[in-house]
Amino acid sequence: MPRFALKGALADVAQLEARAAALVAMGRPVVLELHTFGARDVDTAEGRAASRAAIARLRETAPDARLVLHVPVQQVPIVTEAFFDVGQCARSIALAGEIGAQALVIHRYGALVAGSRPPRIGSKAEAVARFEAIVRDLARSAPDLTLLVENVGHYALLPRDGTSFLAGPLDHFFPWEIAAFRAFLAREGIGNVAPFVDVAHATLSANLFNRKRVCPAACAGDPRCAWIDADDLDRAARLHPFDFVDPAMPWLHVSDAVLLGEAEIADPRLAEPRLVESIVSEGLEIGTGDLPFAALAPRLGPATTLVLEVEPGPGESHVANGAQVRSLARLAALLGEA
Repeated sequence: MPRFALKGALADVAQLEARAAALVAMGRPVVLELHTFGARDVDTAEGRAASRAAIARLRETAPDARLVLHVPVQQVPIVTEAFFDVGQCARSIALAGEIGAQALVIHRYGALVAGSRPPRIGSKAEAVARFEAIVRDLARSAPDLTLLVENVGHYALLPRDGTSFLAGPLDHFFPWEIAAFRAFLAREGIGNVAPFVDVAHATLSANLFNRKRVCPAACAGDPRCAWIDADDLDRAARLHPFDFVDPAMPWLHVSDAVLLGEAEIADPRLAEPRLVESIVSEGLEIGTGDLPFAALAPRLGPATTLVLEVEPGPGESHVANGAQVRSLARLAALLGEA
């Protein structure tokens, strides 16, 4: 059986205690990924003090908790001007050391633009090189911390209506790009960085890839898939979200998502609301979307930790997030049966 973790807000002690209690009640070690917001936890002295206090309180009841910190959500005014928010990562690295986190999750992105605005960089290769240089510097600045690099997929912004989004050349982290990133890490001798996949984000990427592969005319001029280029499309006839996952990944974000079927992929008149649903839906409770999680088992390694990243169900709160706990139990059963 793989290992499991739950996600909770670092700034909310009640959330962290509820997540820890749920894991203990299920007879599992306490492994938590800490969601951060910025000013409330990472970006200000007051926020960092509150974060240290929250973890000190958590360790009173869960002294052996394993913690992984996630950088705050990217701020649109910053990441649409700078190539990448290095400062955000540096502050998160410092806080990870202060609270005893073992790893830090960062997103793979660069040169983001809002909606249909013109690209800010000449090629995907240039973006890859710049991102790799940033990762190399961050890794060297934090030799005792593991940096976990996560795929973004389609970067939808609230209210997730299909018109509010960011786009950039590094959004999708296709399987061949993951392999190339690992080759870079090997060449540079970087041992404290690893790529991993959010399977819901991979679903967004797969839906856009498959749609452009089968219905290129319907995608012409669409900025949501503009950076899926001819070289990508030559690599696979079709992608499934689980194609992005492999046993070498130490970490995995798991939630259900909406996967387009064969007929929908091939329909040149696919309704825009359905396409939008397929590229913004993530964080769904396991069993309420389209992902066949029993088929995930062969792609997991013995050291993979699966992090349930599930939004609360109807009538639930972010503290009493029953959907996340139910999802863990359901996923464990599905993988055990597989």
